[in-house]
Formats: sequence, C-alpha cells, structure tokens
Amino acid sequence: MVLHKETKFGLTFGQVISLLTVIGGIIVAWISLNVRIAQAEVRIQVLERQFEATAKSIEQIRIENREDHRELIFKLDELMKIKADK
Repeated sequence: MVLHKETKFGLTFGQVISLLTVIGGIIVAWISLNVRIAQAEVRIQVLERQFEATAKSIEQIRIENREDHRELIFKLDELMKIKADK
C-alpha cells in the first residue's frame, strides 16, 4: 500500500501526511488565536472610546442638573420670601 511505503526522510507516506496535518493544524490554531486577540484589542479600544464619551455625557448632564437645581432653589427661596412678607 502507498501509505506504508518509506520515503527518503525515513518516515512512511502516511506518517509524512500525518505530520504535515499536525503542523498545519498548529499553524491554523496559532493564526486563529492571533486573529481573536486582535479582534479583542479592537473591541477593547471601542469600549474605551464609548466609556469616555459616556463619561463626558454624564458630566455634562450633572452640570446641567446642578444649574437647574440652583435655579429651582432660588425660585423656591423667592416664593418663601413672598409668602413670609404677606
């Protein structure tokens, strides 16, 4: 049978095919792992940018709320003064 015939490397043809398959599998796994790591890095960068944008948005909302509350308290103080004067 052809798979049991020895080659010039001292291995049978079947062993050479098996060895090439194992090496190919290792290479494919390594490439797949590198691609996944690269995708994870991109996702992390996107999440960091979104986090920064969200933080800026929250800070802006906090500032606006603080101003609105200051105005409301001022108006309540005015109402209390008007009511106290009567």
